[in-house]
Amino acid sequence: MPTSTPVPARTAELATMLRNRLRKRWKHLGRWAKRSGLTCFRVYDQDIPELPLVIDWYDGRVHVAEFVRRRAADEEEDEEHDQLVAALVEVVREVLGVGEAETFLKQRRRQKGKAQYEKLGEDGARFVVTEHGHAFYVNLSDYLDTGLFLDHRAMRREVAEQAQGKRLLNLFAYTGAFSVYAAAAGAAETWTMDLSNTYLAWAEENFALNGLTVGGAHRFVRADCCEYLRGVQDRERFNIVVVDPPSFSNSKGMQGTFDVQRDYGWLLRAALARTAKGGVVYFSTNRRGFTFDGESANLGRDVTWEDITVRTLDEDFSGSKIHKAFRIVKSAGCSQ
Repeated sequence: MPTSTPVPARTAELATMLRNRLRKRWKHLGRWAKRSGLTCFRVYDQDIPELPLVIDWYDGRVHVAEFVRRRAADEEEDEEHDQLVAALVEVVREVLGVGEAETFLKQRRRQKGKAQYEKLGEDGARFVVTEHGHAFYVNLSDYLDTGLFLDHRAMRREVAEQAQGKRLLNLFAYTGAFSVYAAAAGAAETWTMDLSNTYLAWAEENFALNGLTVGGAHRFVRADCCEYLRGVQDRERFNIVVVDPPSFSNSKGMQGTFDVQRDYGWLLRAALARTAKGGVVYFSTNRRGFTFDGESANLGRDVTWEDITVRTLDEDFSGSKIHKAFRIVKSAGCSQ
């Protein structure tokens, strides 16, 4: 009779650590999500240093991202690592009560430029999730990201609370979640701008999914957001501008490179130039170690800003360093 391969002691130890942590998080966050009317939320975010996983729940399905910190030194080490990951994924399925078909595993490495947006497959595991009464398509199989950045949930609520009757410019808009929230809250106009035709089409589908008008007052603009902000081709002014740029980009279609730490000053000055008097810019970045210095950014005497990071992190991201967020207000009495 064949015997099963013994599980290495370290693998068993790490699996137990993950199981204990997941059980605690799942019990707490499952109750919180139900009270909050959420069907998707983060369950685990690299809580244990030896286990660099991010685990998200999407209404009965689980998205597991493994952050690969270094390449294996040899084939044997690589095989041991694969065995460990398989054991950890099995723990995830056990604790969260899902099967293999409902589990999606991806490896994330440090990527720059267009590589972070390339399509991974054609499995088409797309379905609808709801968030505070809004519906969104997500795809857990075909792209590195799923179509909905969960960490921006609280900021989307804040934008929606101010959107009624306002004009919104959503830059680097991805699949348009901020625009959906604003339009549903009664925004007079929304501009959803991104360089990707794929993501703009996805944003339009999200609008239609929520019974929102595509076209007319709600525009979808394919453009390099940096080039748009540099230009002076129009005099459009907006009451709310959302700026959530990539940490770094040299993607095809962009002129030159963009680095958020190096370039945030001019980016925000340009965004403010598109902001009406009394308007607000919401700026967010996922760049680890990012530092914001309003003085050196030279945003102007008629501009005030505040760090709103803590209030833009919901319970499932409490204590996380996943992003930094800032609210920048242009005085109603400014000269421009």
